[in-house]
Amino acid sequence: MNQTYSDLVNALILASKVDFINNSDAVSYLPTIILNAEQGLYRDLDLLSCNITVTGSVTQGSRIVAIPTSYNGSTIHMLVLDALNVLDSNNNRYSAVPATREAIDYLYPSDVSFKTPSFPRIFCRSDDANIMIGPPVDQTYTGEFIGTIRPAPLSSTNTTTFLSLYCFDALFKGCMVEVTGYMRDFGSQADDPKISMSWMQAYQTALASLRKEELRKSYMDAASVPPLSARSA
Repeated sequence: MNQTYSDLVNALILASKVDFINNSDAVSYLPTIILNAEQGLYRDLDLLSCNITVTGSVTQGSRIVAIPTSYNGSTIHMLVLDALNVLDSNNNRYSAVPATREAIDYLYPSDVSFKTPSFPRIFCRSDDANIMIGPPVDQTYTGEFIGTIRPAPLSSTNTTTFLSLYCFDALFKGCMVEVTGYMRDFGSQADDPKISMSWMQAYQTALASLRKEELRKSYMDAASVPPLSARSA
């Protein structure tokens, strides 16, 4: 069953007896409740749904390359950059792997390429918006930047997300942890001080189950067939 924003709101109302439709204070705080629960799930899980490949330019004359900030018409921020592929004129991919800045500075100290063609073999994050590559390219190429972003949160205008569709149990329980914190102003948590702990335990159980599922997607679960890697091939 596909769960939507409305389904989540109705479930929270039934479980907490807080009116998230007519109570103006509750309505104002609801986006924070959902956002906090989502951010917790995104940080606790390495979701493949948050991993994207976005193209950008790798330009000549500098080891510093800007990470693209647009994907499918939306502004994004690449939290973690896992891999970089540079494409030649025939769309052949040359892969770079993560390294330290010290390694790049030592091996490739110049911003000028030393051969033609030249494709980066290693990269590192130089700051939150850029990476450093080594060696630098000999001309401008297209790059594939592969990494993790934060999707837009569930809301009345963004009515479904991966979390609402496929992780609804954990999302709901994570929201209830936040809701019980909000409820302390109305006495409910004071009447039952263990209510937040109970929802946290339920959330942790759902989280553990989800983590196993995500590991299976990456063939990292103990029951999965081990993936063939470049190093083992």
